[in-house]
Amino acid sequence: MRVILIILCFAVFVLPAQANVKRISLDEAVGLAMSYNIDLQAKRKELGIAQADIKIANRLKNPQVQSNILIGQVRTGNSSQAGLMLPVETFKRGVRKKAAIAKKKSIESEIAQFEHNLKIKVMKAYFEVLFYKSVVHIMNERKDLFEDMKKIAQAKPQSDSNYKIDNLQSDIKYKKQLIELNRAKAELLNAQFNLNKVINAANDENMYDTQEDSLFGDDLSILEIKLPVYKQIEAAALKYSYSIRIAESNIEKYGQEYILAKRQRIPNITVGGGYAWQLKYGRDGDDWSGAFVGGGFDLPVLYTYRPEIDRAYTILEKARMDKASFENKLKITLKQDYNNFKYSKQNMDYYKEILEESDEILKMSTERYRMGETALINLLMVENGHQALLNEYITAMDIYYGVYLNMMQNIGHDVFLEDEIFED
Repeated sequence: MRVILIILCFAVFVLPAQANVKRISLDEAVGLAMSYNIDLQAKRKELGIAQADIKIANRLKNPQVQSNILIGQVRTGNSSQAGLMLPVETFKRGVRKKAAIAKKKSIESEIAQFEHNLKIKVMKAYFEVLFYKSVVHIMNERKDLFEDMKKIAQAKPQSDSNYKIDNLQSDIKYKKQLIELNRAKAELLNAQFNLNKVINAANDENMYDTQEDSLFGDDLSILEIKLPVYKQIEAAALKYSYSIRIAESNIEKYGQEYILAKRQRIPNITVGGGYAWQLKYGRDGDDWSGAFVGGGFDLPVLYTYRPEIDRAYTILEKARMDKASFENKLKITLKQDYNNFKYSKQNMDYYKEILEESDEILKMSTERYRMGETALINLLMVENGHQALLNEYITAMDIYYGVYLNMMQNIGHDVFLEDEIFED
């Protein structure tokens, strides 16, 4: 079992070195996804389908070739005919085309929404890599500290009553920390693979990694988030949200389909004409010839299309209610997001201040243990408290950034990801 674990660990930590690792910024990661993501490229194909649907909706009926050729004695005194008949839809083709155009608008918004959601996914996956890099950073610092504790314990006089206990405790802590470090490295590797899976660039041999080393850098621009006042956020969401645009396009489409359902009652007509000829009665071989015209229309008498009309109207009303419901819930959700963002930002700032104080206490306690002024157990308690604060700090960052991404998701548009419409 031990041999298998060693082989697995070797495979896990050797794999990234074999790949062509390329460090990129968040903007570069988003740009790669927008240009090369396979799922997005497939989604964009729907626009071509929608364009074809418009042409299909605008189609004309094909003419029909009809003939009535008499054979034998019956042709005497009776005419034979050959010609074309053309079915004509009345007041339906234009409405059907408008419905297809509205559907295309909806698909354009769906593609834009897919792009927006993909950006959010890339941002989330990118931050996740930074989060686990930070965990590895913490684990490495703890490893160095426990290694230092172990050396301090070994350097104490063997005559000290706590010599053996301190050495055993420090050795156990150091070895357990190696296990925790390996676990953190495995989680980091999973996050890196997930980032590449979200980018999903076709035929790309690179293994992409974040440009930043962790969340503890001084120039961490990814967390430099500015938001306008809430009223601007709500107004932008109601104006630009791709979901609302999709709903509006669907309402337009269902409105045209309702009109089309009502116009099924208008009779379609058929017009035609052609060539006619007949033999004169009693004079074989001598005939008359000329042209004929004809026409007809269907009457919606036995079936009045009432079920189709009622169904189209119900769908239209449902679409209007769904849009109104979405807008109402969106306002409430955005208020939740905005307040969560505000408080999570405050908590992150508080943790940053607390960590500076905790780090100072840890340094002082380590030095006191080195000078023999405190017991190892006391230093371990201080270290455990500092470790807990570090974990809480990066968790606060994770919550802060996660709330921001949720807000961007619910705004439903790139307006705050790309434009500068902020208000102090």
